[in-house]
Amino acid sequence: MGTAGGIRTRLRRGLAVALVLVCVALALRAGGWFGGPVEAMEPAGVVTDDAGDGLATTTFDGPMVRKRAAIAIHPAKGADRAQIASELRAAAAAAGVGTLTDATFAVFSAQMLEYLVPEMTFVLPEGTAVADGEAFMRDHQPRTVAFYLVEPVVVHDLTFGVVPAPGVDPADVLARVDREGILADSLNHYVPTVQKSGLTVRYFGAVLSDGRILAVREALGRAAGVPAERVAVSANLPGPGVDLSQGLPNLVEGPRPHHG
Repeated sequence: MGTAGGIRTRLRRGLAVALVLVCVALALRAGGWFGGPVEAMEPAGVVTDDAGDGLATTTFDGPMVRKRAAIAIHPAKGADRAQIASELRAAAAAAGVGTLTDATFAVFSAQMLEYLVPEMTFVLPEGTAVADGEAFMRDHQPRTVAFYLVEPVVVHDLTFGVVPAPGVDPADVLARVDREGILADSLNHYVPTVQKSGLTVRYFGAVLSDGRILAVREALGRAAGVPAERVAVSANLPGPGVDLSQGLPNLVEGPRPHHG
């Protein structure tokens, strides 16, 4: 544990430096993520454990990991999934719940997945309690949803950013990583943004292991003509987030299934 603690201390110091450099870059170029090369945090020891259906082992925690409430849905036989999603999004907007974010079943706990592997998953906005998510589904459950449950989960909400080597166009970097396919394999879903000075890739979803994060950084570095260490990893939201240094903390509430 002492060694792990030392690694984590060095990681957090590195993250603090990376975040400061990102803020400086933002100040230098209003409206852009980059103002010059950004030093990325570099793990002292890479963890490659993806843990199967369990929570992946990661040292990229704190502000990059968020506690959220997620809805697991099992549609009725023959149900139109697009219609279910449309109904729920419209209901969430009308009820003031906010935006529902698509995710994979991998955000849920291993215990829940032994009970149900949902065909549809939606993550509720930051700060929405599980009880509020349950109340929303109780009041707005589409008739073609046969079964649902709401569970507290942890997710990664982070952005990779890279400033390419001189002469390398950020748009070409994106084209190269898309062709290579490693980002799609590692992240499943991501939102890239090409800017004048560089490329950012936003990820929201199940917690990634250090090994997957390294694979993304290496892919972006290769495409940009720079070392993986020059690919920054930063949190998308402020605040402490979730500390995973001692494993997954108690999320308090457990799943409570509901039948249509």
